[in-house]
Amino acid sequence: EDALLVGSMLITMLRNADRVKVACMAQLVNVIAPIMTRNGGGAWAQTIYWPLLHASKYGRGTALRPIVQSPTYDCSDYTDVPSLDATAVLNLDGSVTLFAVNRDMKENIELTCDLRAFGKLQPSEHIVLHHDDVKAVNSESAPNNVSPKKGTHGKMDNGQLSISIPALSWNVIRLTK
Repeated sequence: EDALLVGSMLITMLRNADRVKVACMAQLVNVIAPIMTRNGGGAWAQTIYWPLLHASKYGRGTALRPIVQSPTYDCSDYTDVPSLDATAVLNLDGSVTLFAVNRDMKENIELTCDLRAFGKLQPSEHIVLHHDDVKAVNSESAPNNVSPKKGTHGKMDNGQLSISIPALSWNVIRLTK
């Protein structure tokens, strides 16, 4: 669940890149850090490491605001909260990267996005960070318990992307020419 929170925060920062120019992580090693160590022992990546890595690596370029339809839910302070949180970046090479978090606890959500304005793009990579136990963590003895996996590339039809986003997951969808 920590990775989903960090992923959603990164999506919010990218979505507001016209105002947010720099984002920093205060604790880089141990305590609440993306990388953990043990004196005389090993080092391992926490679940939050992966969204930070992906946003840093693929979130460079022009921030876009994709129009995303999503089921909604209500919580104590808000109503009609979208279950799917997403943003996109147009990279300097003309590729597009979509970042998405599915906050639905049980259901996969079909993400559709109109990409006709960007020319002939094709899905080239879908990275999924998901674990059946939302409370799962990585540890020195199980450093890859929660780690990115390859997802389905979805399908592209006349510039319309359609791809399944697993429940409670962080996703990076890369589209190239």
